[in-house]
Amino acid sequence: MIGAIIGKELTELRRDGRAIGLLAIVALLLALGLVTGLATESAREREVLAASADDAAVFLAQGEKNPHSAAHFSRMAHKPVAPLAAFDPGVSAYLGQVIWLEAHYRNPAMFRAAEDAPELGRLENFSIAGVLTLILPLLVVLMGYGGIARERERGTLRQLVGAGASPLAVLLGKFIVIAAVAFVVLAATVAVATAFSLLSMPEAGYASGDLLLRGASLLLVYGIYIVCLTALTLLVSLLVAEARAALLVLLGIWVVTVVGLPRLSASIAEQVYPSPDSASFWEDTRASLQANRPASGSADYVAVEREVVERALGREVRADELDGLAINRGALRLEVTEVIDAETYNAAFAELFANYERQRNLRRMLAMLSPTIALQHLSRAYAGTDVGAHEHFSLEAERQRNRIVRVMNEDMLINGAGASFGYVAPAEFWEQVPEFDYQPPAVAAAWRGSLGDLLILLLWGIAAVAALFWFGGKRIRV
Repeated sequence: MIGAIIGKELTELRRDGRAIGLLAIVALLLALGLVTGLATESAREREVLAASADDAAVFLAQGEKNPHSAAHFSRMAHKPVAPLAAFDPGVSAYLGQVIWLEAHYRNPAMFRAAEDAPELGRLENFSIAGVLTLILPLLVVLMGYGGIARERERGTLRQLVGAGASPLAVLLGKFIVIAAVAFVVLAATVAVATAFSLLSMPEAGYASGDLLLRGASLLLVYGIYIVCLTALTLLVSLLVAEARAALLVLLGIWVVTVVGLPRLSASIAEQVYPSPDSASFWEDTRASLQANRPASGSADYVAVEREVVERALGREVRADELDGLAINRGALRLEVTEVIDAETYNAAFAELFANYERQRNLRRMLAMLSPTIALQHLSRAYAGTDVGAHEHFSLEAERQRNRIVRVMNEDMLINGAGASFGYVAPAEFWEQVPEFDYQPPAVAAAWRGSLGDLLILLLWGIAAVAALFWFGGKRIRV
C-alpha cells in the first residue's frame, strides 16, 4: 500500500506545475551558487599559491642582511582556501586571509574580502549553503503543505483510508516522496561541490579521505534538516483544516525560524558579548605587554635569558656562566622580549576567540527555537569556514612567527658576538628559515567542536517526526 501511495504522490507532483516550477528555480539558484562559488574559490586558491611562491622568492633573494631587519621584513602566512568553501564560504570573507609574521608583533589577519567587495559583492558571495538553507524549505513547503489538508478538502483522504491504507501509511508515503525529492537535490549539490574540492586537492594539500568525510557530514546534517522540514510541513497540514491556511502558517514559520531568528540571534549574541573594536583591543594589549615585562636583571628576566641561551646553544648553561658567554647581547634582549611578549599576545587573542565562542554558545541556545541556526553552525564547521578553523590558522601562524624570529635571533646571538646590530647574515642563511607548512584541522575537530549543534538538530528532527506520526496515528481526521 505504501508503494501505491508513493506512486500516487509522484504522479501528482509531476502534474503540479507550481512544484515543478519551484524545483526548477531551486536548481537554477543552486547552479548559480555552484558556478560562482567554484569560480571564486578556484581563483582564490590560485592567488594564494602564487602569493606564497612570490613571498618565498622575495624572502630568499634578500642577500646579505642583518637578521633583525629581516625579522621585521619577515614572511606572510597565507591561509589556504577551506576544503569546501565553494559550498559554504562561512565567515572566511570577514576574518582575513593573510597574516604578517613580523618580529615583536602578533598581527591579525589582513585582506578581508568583505571589506574590499563592492555593493554588488553580495551576489558574488552567493553560496550553495545559503540556497539550501533558505530556499529548500520553500520547496518542501510547496510540495507538502496540502499533503493532508487538501486530501481532506477533496475527500480523497477518506477514500484512501477506506481502501485499506492506514493513516500512518498515508503519512509515510507522503513523507518519503517529499523528503526524497529534496534529498536528491541536496545529494547532487554536495556531490558536485565535493568533487570539485577533490579535483583541486593536490594543489590545496587536503587529504582525499578528509574531504569525503566532510562531504558526507554535510550530507548528513542537511539530510536531518530535510527530515525536520518535511515532518513539520506535514504536521501543519495534518493539524490545519484547509490547505490555504496550512500554507500561510508554514510561510510564517519559514519567515520566523529560517529568515528572522538566525539574523536576530547574531545581533543578540553581539549585544550580549560585544566584540572589541580594534583600537580598544590593541590599547589593552599594549598595556598588558608593559605590565607583564619583568625588569631587566630581575630573577624572572634572568630565567628567560638562560632559557633562550640554552635553546640557542643546545646545552645547559650555568647561572655563573651566562654573563661571560661570547654572544650578541642585543640579539639576546630581542629574543627574551619575544618569549615574554608571546604569552601576553597569546592571552589577548585567546580571550578574543573565547568571546567569539561565547557568542556561538548563545546562538546555540537560541537554536532551540530554530534548527536553521544549528545547521548554519554545522555547515560552516564541516566546510572548514567557521571561526574555529580560522583560530587554528591564527595559532599555527603565530607558532610559525615564533619559529622564524627565533631562528633569526639565534643566528645573530651565536654568530654576531661583539657586532651588536652591525652583524650581517650571509645570503644563503635565509634558506635555513623554515617554510610555513600549514596543515588544516581534520573534520574530526569540526565534529568535536559542533556536537552541541548536532544534538540540537537531531532533537529537532526526532521531535518533528515523533509529533507527526503520533498525531497521524492518534488524531488524524478524515
